[in-house]
Amino acid sequence: MMNNRRILPAGRWPEPAPNSWWLGLLLFVFMLYWLFAWSLERLNLTLTMQQFWNDWLPMLPLPSLFIFVAEMLHPRVLRHLLPIVVGWLLAQRAAVSLVQSLYQMPDRAAAADFLRRLQTGGGGDKAVDLSMNLLAERQKLVLLRVGGPGAVKVQMGEVAVTELNGRFQRVLGPGQHLLARFEYVLILLDLRQQERIEPDIKLVTKDGIELIVDLHLNYRIHTGGEPSTPANPYPYDETAVRAAAYAQTILPNNKIGYWDSLPQRLGRARLINIVSSYRLDEILYLTRTTTTQPYLSIQNELTLQIRTALQPNGLELISAYVTRMVLPAEVTAFYIKFWQVDWETRRRISEADGQATVLEEKEIARAEAEMTMIQAIVEGVQRARRDGQPANMSEIVALRLVDALEQMARQSQRLYPLPQELLPRLQHMRQQLLSPQQQD
Repeated sequence: MMNNRRILPAGRWPEPAPNSWWLGLLLFVFMLYWLFAWSLERLNLTLTMQQFWNDWLPMLPLPSLFIFVAEMLHPRVLRHLLPIVVGWLLAQRAAVSLVQSLYQMPDRAAAADFLRRLQTGGGGDKAVDLSMNLLAERQKLVLLRVGGPGAVKVQMGEVAVTELNGRFQRVLGPGQHLLARFEYVLILLDLRQQERIEPDIKLVTKDGIELIVDLHLNYRIHTGGEPSTPANPYPYDETAVRAAAYAQTILPNNKIGYWDSLPQRLGRARLINIVSSYRLDEILYLTRTTTTQPYLSIQNELTLQIRTALQPNGLELISAYVTRMVLPAEVTAFYIKFWQVDWETRRRISEADGQATVLEEKEIARAEAEMTMIQAIVEGVQRARRDGQPANMSEIVALRLVDALEQMARQSQRLYPLPQELLPRLQHMRQQLLSPQQQD
């Protein structure tokens, strides 16, 4: 909806037409009465005015208009105007007193100024700058406490809603506007993005544990889908502005809650209701029983519920999220202990897995060593038979066993440190098993 469009809702009162015509009518009636007083006195100042004229301007003829004006201003004619003038002054004073008493104005000067604006329309007065502290300004300015006529100025990024006779009148965008008679500025709304933090919200989980959180909200008056442009940096929807202006609630302390505090109140209530259906371990995502994260689910559900509730009130929610969560001290200590036990259990499981792996590797290495030794013995026996050596079979087995042990020791030396005397001792044992001919 374009900002310059004016919609006339059902039941809206039309703006009053200018009423300056009655001043002309009063002046016309006054002049008729003055002429009646002149005709009633039947004055004739022709000779007197002729003598006066001849004494001062003998070369010019006496205008008849001059004689008429002199007769109209004669005291005998003017005395008939005294009741009207005195009555007008008394009526003016009575009207000022009535206005001062009726609208509780601070002095007669303010009442007289308001009465003057009612009579003249207030078009020539300086515009009053509206500010967000409208409630305090009402006590200072009669125009804001009683209404027009008068000029007001709405700043960029703000919008005002007016009433006439207690009913919605119109929306005033940024700029200067002339209020009609008794047109009243109801509220001033900020079109800029609002950021609020609702601190220390007390929540109770499904398992009866109390939490304290902070709720962070971003919202604004609904733009009606219009983008922000340099010419119109703060677009708005007039229907949304009207809905937000009347989004008022009587709070428990008998104060009025306006549109700008509505998201906090709705957010607090919705968050309390949502958290009451979750256990604490689900919120903290400790059980890992589901694939979804309940903390994010709560935040998404909260955003959806607040956005849906704010739409009929003309507000658009941008974001809503929890910025802080405080647990009771005993609950915090319990979960710290729980995490410690959990991590210790994981460490022991990991250590046990490592030990099992080492044992498995050892068994595999032992089996490979046995196979290597047996293979070495078999190869030694077969070689001795091929060579036809009648050596003692036990010596051959022992010699091949020592060779296999020495080979495995040298292979494992690259991975694990060995005792320094191991290899020399194996070499000495092999030398003792060799015959003199073999040593040569």
